[in-house]
Amino acid sequence: MEAAWYLEPSVNGRFEWHGRQLWFWPQTGLQPDRVYTLSLQAGWKKDQRGSPIQEVRFTINVRAPRLLYLGAPNESPEIYSVTLDGGDVKQLTHTGGQVLEFAVSRDGKYIAFSMRNAQGGTDIGIVSRGGQDQRILSSCGRDSCRYPVWSPDGRWVTFIRMTLAGGEKRSVLWSYDFDDRRLIQVLDAPNVVPTQPTWSPDGNYLAVYDEQAQGIRIVGQEGRENALIPTNVSQQPRWSWNSQRLFFTVENNTGLIPYHEAYVADLENRSTRRLFANVPQTLDVSIPAESPDGQWLVVGMRILNGPVNKQLWLFPVESLDTIAEGVPIMAEAMINAAAYQWEPAGRALVYQQIDLTSSDAQPQIVVWWRDDDQVRVIANEAAFPTWLP
Repeated sequence: MEAAWYLEPSVNGRFEWHGRQLWFWPQTGLQPDRVYTLSLQAGWKKDQRGSPIQEVRFTINVRAPRLLYLGAPNESPEIYSVTLDGGDVKQLTHTGGQVLEFAVSRDGKYIAFSMRNAQGGTDIGIVSRGGQDQRILSSCGRDSCRYPVWSPDGRWVTFIRMTLAGGEKRSVLWSYDFDDRRLIQVLDAPNVVPTQPTWSPDGNYLAVYDEQAQGIRIVGQEGRENALIPTNVSQQPRWSWNSQRLFFTVENNTGLIPYHEAYVADLENRSTRRLFANVPQTLDVSIPAESPDGQWLVVGMRILNGPVNKQLWLFPVESLDTIAEGVPIMAEAMINAAAYQWEPAGRALVYQQIDLTSSDAQPQIVVWWRDDDQVRVIANEAAFPTWLP
């Protein structure tokens, strides 16, 4: 089947068989507003008489992406979507301002979110990309269900369920299975306190921070624990495009002022190394984000004794020991940037910024475009942006 597959324009990616279904995972997102032609060449299958079936063609129209964000995050947070020019703003959730966080499925059809409930806990909900069909996936009562994330194939929404009983906190990793329409426990170990899960792009692993062991646990198929990466920072690490590396931070508190150092873990050879290790200045660094093509890294960083804000820098992945080849994306002295995320096609970066010179400043959503190095404010009083494919 793979030999008969032909996509025009050509796209790099990988094939995966799931039963009788063949999946193709593009390395980067398909280019928006383009038309692709998928062909299965003659002879890819034989009919009941044993004769080869003729060539089959499919036309794929790629829709333009939108952005999601949490509107009015400090007062009445709800999920909104917006076009890349800041127009056609749509409110997707209607929870009475109870949304905490959200995640979008890889195909862009649905958004999972956590929301406060009337019992004092938090539930996991879901809503379509257009704002229809809002419903509860997991009603958690007085428990706190948080940090929903989607598996790459869209089958699972994974989250943490936290219970407080007798003064002790118990955390369990759960998933909602859309195929079987049921909830299952993924990881329930007495000595593990998981939080902030994230799926690898290939769908083979989950990374969760373990508050008990103070490290990032890599959980494989059927809930088996594969590795523990020590770090004293509770975080949601970032995967590389090929699922072979994991970017994370460690807090260095040996001096008067604590700061974060960036690391990358290579899961294939089970090694870690510190990024920017040959820089003479002390850097306070956020978790790096690798571009979908694996060629670039975006990092929020500041010199420890310099400005109080973190600026965004772009680095080639083969030059991460120094900052000599870094290019500033956002370098304003009194504006802090965070929550940065690459567009699936790698054309742009979205991030959240706030002006530190104003006591009543509200966060803004900003998009930076690679081709012309331009930035555009998309939304005001908005936080936690993500792409809606």
